Formats: sequence, structure tokens, C-alpha cells
Amino acid sequence: MIFGAKNLQRLGNKFFFLKLFESQIAKLKISNREYRKFAEKVLGLLLEQDSGNGDSTTALLANPRKIVEARIVAKSGGILAGGEEVEFFATKKGVEILARKKDGAEVRRGEEALRLKGEAGRILLLERTVLNLLQRMSGIATVSNSLARKIGRRKFAATRKTPLGLLDKKAVVVGGGLPHRLNLNDQILVKENHLAVDPDCWRKILSARKRGSKFFEIEADSEKLAFEVAEFFRGRKGLILLLDNFAPAKLKSLVPKIRKINPKIILEGSGGITAKNAKAFLKSGVDFVSIGELTHSARVLDFSLEVFS
Repeated sequence: MIFGAKNLQRLGNKFFFLKLFESQIAKLKISNREYRKFAEKVLGLLLEQDSGNGDSTTALLANPRKIVEARIVAKSGGILAGGEEVEFFATKKGVEILARKKDGAEVRRGEEALRLKGEAGRILLLERTVLNLLQRMSGIATVSNSLARKIGRRKFAATRKTPLGLLDKKAVVVGGGLPHRLNLNDQILVKENHLAVDPDCWRKILSARKRGSKFFEIEADSEKLAFEVAEFFRGRKGLILLLDNFAPAKLKSLVPKIRKINPKIILEGSGGITAKNAKAFLKSGVDFVSIGELTHSARVLDFSLEVFS
């Protein structure tokens, strides 16, 4: 197959775009110290809230230190996420994980996702905390996986509408999506409210690049600003232009004009995008879309924990 100059440019853009997010995805693992600290802190707070000053009921058992096994069973089918985090946290609390399905694997109703072993008191103390995490992360991963099968892997990203922060973003990644920025300090994204404070601040993005930042994004909610940004960064790569609140039909006419000005630019669609209409937005020619409902409205995937001797 012979590629024209434009096709080669688009392939180059796609390679840069994927490499950009690969570095973000690599950080969302327990092996990464910062992510591990975050996961432990969040789970610790959830456990503290759930346990209060101790488990009054378990304390009255004849032998709360009895060694038992327990299995975590799926009550509905979906994609498992959060297993890595649960294994890490449970182990820190003195509970052994005997087996678990890999994150990203399909789990069917009635199927065992994890098996634990340890003192009964420790397992009962952790029960609701680990189930809540598995349920939320697996619910997000399941919705994300369904979308990935519909529009393609790595064609959509999470937003910052994430009650559990990096854990929610990790779940989107497990399901086949992108994490976007990991936090406000992670990279630079000039949004509408930044422009309201300083209308010309987006031009200062080049100075940020000299300080080593790799992720540059500017939100444009008007054609005028979109064209200005594309022109200002003509010939340079490393910029994502977020086209906010444009209907698919409008994007379809706008995207070619922007690419004519700056073929190296990466385009993101955002605003009012859902799992139902994401495909229409991608058909406009944007490189990817960001979808808040993946995390702010995700349904949980139900699990139960069953103790047995």
C-alpha cells in the first residue's frame, strides 16, 4: 500500500497520540509508587469510615482469629477491575490472596473472581471495603469495555469527574479507554475558565513546553479560537485541541478546516458525549472523545463475599 503525505502525517500523529497516553497508563499500576500510595490511602480511608472504632459484631465471635477461606463471587457478568488493588490492600492487612482472575478478564455470574485466606476477623473487617472497590471499578470497566467493542479501544477517555480519582481512571483503562490527565499537575490543559481569567494565556503554552511538560491541550468552544490555536501552532506537534460542545455535524465541517491549517494537531471531541452518540462524534474525524458518564454515572458490578472453612 502506498501512503500519501497526508496519510503518513496522520499515522505520525496517531503514533504520537498513543505514546502520549501510554506514559499515563503505565503510571496506573500498583508497581508505581505514587499510584500505590494513592490506592492505599483511599482504601485506608474507606476502611476507616466503615470500621469506625472496630467491628463490634465480629469481636463477639467465639474465635475471630480462626483461619478461614473466602471467595468473592460475581452476582452479574462483566469485566473485572480492581483485583490488583484488592490483592495489594488485603495483603497489607494480613490477608492472603490464594487466586484471582486477571483485571480485564470477563467474569460470569456465579463465577469466583478472588479467593482469600486469613483470620476471620480480618476478612470480615475488609469485606465491604474491598467489595465496594471491586464493584465500582468493575462496573466502570464493564461500561468502558462495551464502548471499546462498539467504537474501538483507546478511542475514548475519562474525564476528571471521578469520585475515586485514579482508581476510576484505572478502571476506564482496564475496559479499553484512555485515562486523560491523571491530575491537575500532571500536564497542561487550558480550559474555558482559564481563558475567562486570562484570555491570552493559551499562547504561553510554549514556555511550559520548555519546562518539560509533554501534554498540552487547549479547549476551544468557538470556531474562531479553534482556528487561532491551529494557526499559532502550525507545524508543531505535541498539541491537543479540545473541541467543546460542537454537534457532530458541525465537527464534520470544522475538522477538515483545522487539519488544513495544522495537519499535526490532535483533536479531541468533548461535551454532551455519551456511549450512545460517541460513534457519531468519532465519524466527524476527531482522534478521540472524552466521556464523563463513564465514571460519574457508572453502575456497579455486584459481588458478594462468602466465607467457608
